[in-house]
Amino acid sequence: MRSLVLASLCVLVACSRSELDRRVIPQHEASTPAPTPNYPERRTELKARGEAATGQERLLFVGDSITQGWEGEGAEAWAQRYASFHAMNMGVGGDRTQDVLARLEEGQFAKLKPELIVLMIGTNNTGRNKEAPAKIADGVAAILKQFRARMPDAKILLLAIFPRGKAPADELRMNNVAVNELIARLADGDDVRYLDIGKSFLDADGTLPEAVMPDLLHLSQDGYRRWADAIQPVVDEVLGAKK
Repeated sequence: MRSLVLASLCVLVACSRSELDRRVIPQHEASTPAPTPNYPERRTELKARGEAATGQERLLFVGDSITQGWEGEGAEAWAQRYASFHAMNMGVGGDRTQDVLARLEEGQFAKLKPELIVLMIGTNNTGRNKEAPAKIADGVAAILKQFRARMPDAKILLLAIFPRGKAPADELRMNNVAVNELIARLADGDDVRYLDIGKSFLDADGTLPEAVMPDLLHLSQDGYRRWADAIQPVVDEVLGAKK
């Protein structure tokens, strides 16, 4: 009976795992590659970074300015947690889902073969473009499909879009929550794992403190430490605990 149950679970996981690969994604603004004209220097820098990849890069972070901030306020935590994995930061300020898709199409990630990809994207779709949550979720699904096709051996840690705005009822925060409810369904718990670490940044009453996000969007040093702490169990599981 036990073996039958385990076999049934394996079938269910396999079906769930392949669902994303089979998914037909509607084509619209958020799910179609479209690079922004902003920050061309950063894009050029990351293109060169990707082309210089050595194959030792076990950990890859992909996202917008919040991810790019690992090179600023998050630099100390990055050095302590991820340097040993030859981690690569591919975050670009202002990026939306369509921008990440454009970077994939341009071959920015072509030489990379990470074991773990940490993806957090979408707050510029909600905040700047005011796109509908369902469309943003389609954009995230398109990114996941691309990474699955291009880097099939990599595990993907899909993070919920971080909270923004001071109060729980802030419109921009609520938009991100709506997207998160949809993208959570894209995970299979194995190749693609979903993790919502938003509460790590909030006070008990749901207020977002400026000590964690000074502009109520971008992280402080303490914010990056909280981010690192929250995902450490997954990093340890996939890459092995740091000696």
